[in-house]
Amino acid sequence: MKHTVRLLLILIAVAVIFAYPACAEESAPTASDFWMGVYMMGQKMGYMHITTEPVTYEGQKCTKVDSFFRMKTVILGQSMQQDVRTVVYAGERFAPLFQVFDMTSGGGRTTVEAKFAEKEVKCKVTSAGSTTEKVIPIPEGVSLIGDSMYALGADKIEVGQKAKLHYFNPMTISIDPMDLEVLRQEQLEVNGKTYDTFVIKNTMKTVGNVTTWQTAEGSIIKTTTAMGLTMILETAEQAVSGVDSDYVPPEDFALLTSVRANIDIKNPRQVKKLIIRLSGNLDEKMGISDNHQKVTWLTTEGEDRKAEFVIECTQFDEKQSVNLPIKDEKFASYLEPSPYLQSDAPAIKAKAAEIVGDEKSAYKAAKAIRAWVTKNMKPQADMGIPRPAVDVLNNRVGVCRDYSVLFASLARAVGIPTKVVAGIVYMNGHFYYHAWAECYVGEWVAFDATYPSDFVDATHVKLAEGDATNMFEMAPVFGTLKAEIVKYE
Repeated sequence: MKHTVRLLLILIAVAVIFAYPACAEESAPTASDFWMGVYMMGQKMGYMHITTEPVTYEGQKCTKVDSFFRMKTVILGQSMQQDVRTVVYAGERFAPLFQVFDMTSGGGRTTVEAKFAEKEVKCKVTSAGSTTEKVIPIPEGVSLIGDSMYALGADKIEVGQKAKLHYFNPMTISIDPMDLEVLRQEQLEVNGKTYDTFVIKNTMKTVGNVTTWQTAEGSIIKTTTAMGLTMILETAEQAVSGVDSDYVPPEDFALLTSVRANIDIKNPRQVKKLIIRLSGNLDEKMGISDNHQKVTWLTTEGEDRKAEFVIECTQFDEKQSVNLPIKDEKFASYLEPSPYLQSDAPAIKAKAAEIVGDEKSAYKAAKAIRAWVTKNMKPQADMGIPRPAVDVLNNRVGVCRDYSVLFASLARAVGIPTKVVAGIVYMNGHFYYHAWAECYVGEWVAFDATYPSDFVDATHVKLAEGDATNMFEMAPVFGTLKAEIVKYE
């Protein structure tokens, strides 16, 4: 399933760029330049290059941090390259002033710009010539930070220090919390050189735990994430070796990141009931129970929680469908446009109206949209970036996330309350990370436009739901998830 692990790769890129401090200078930062090799489960996957320099931004002296991340991998035999560049201009105590987050992959490009004011962040998401704007209020009492080192106190790092701070997350277009704690001091040997480091634990909402080894002066020596990603300080030549030069494809990433099932499921697309136990770094919010999925927590302590999921799927009776448009206030949040679900864009509204026509049944309208997306989209496994719906409509190739974003936007455009859903799905002995959608048509019904059927089987295990950005909440389970199938029918 070539379109199932794109989400993981972009999350890794975000984790690498935003989950650790970039510099630790006090009031007068100086220029710096360093490189890190990026490894996944011991395999070279990419590199990162970070430069810092004092500059002037809109007449104010500040620090510019320029981060470039490149990852190359193979997904079920197809090569993929993903580049992410972030430029941050930060003022006193590294409070952010302006930020650009630029992602390219598979011929696609998405750029997020953020300008910071005292009480709000003004954002622009641009992809394929389409731009969406959004204003994010800064919660009262919250001060944003562009470099986590300043939250610890730049004068001196000490074991036991803790800090709670907030930062702007360009992937979720939101202000997210971050907790830091200095765990211990430790000598670390890297490439034949020994460093005296502080070990810092960094907990982020959409990344999970990130551990950083850094010197008292702020030099980053090593970083590890819960996803199995490791970054190590290297020379420029070492960092790019095996990526930009002498490239040797690593083990297939789709299999490397999948969750092995304990038994094989025959005819998975026909499964109507699944009982499965998942364990790993599961957040409480991942235990989503609804009319098709019931979750019972078996253990809730530590970072190895276990829950039993019972998923039952039946064919919806179209006679029970409500009519369009659906205007009940309790569904308002599932009808609104957002930076990625551009349901108010003229092109999306026009295409949705063309597909649905005079159909008043919400269920039949959703089926028509699913059929159109399935027929008109083509899978392109190397599309490793999130894209807004207008971009997907104009360039009808992509991965499961693109299918679900386009479907949800078209459905919302004609008045069908719709969620983007993320979780795992079974295929060929493994569970792969996946995205699909759910529509309210009298009850919540799943639609998966990557398959040519309106029936969504019970091997679709839901872990996140809501807007297109909610799927990033799954990040903490990557690399930790285990699956035990108890029963299926």
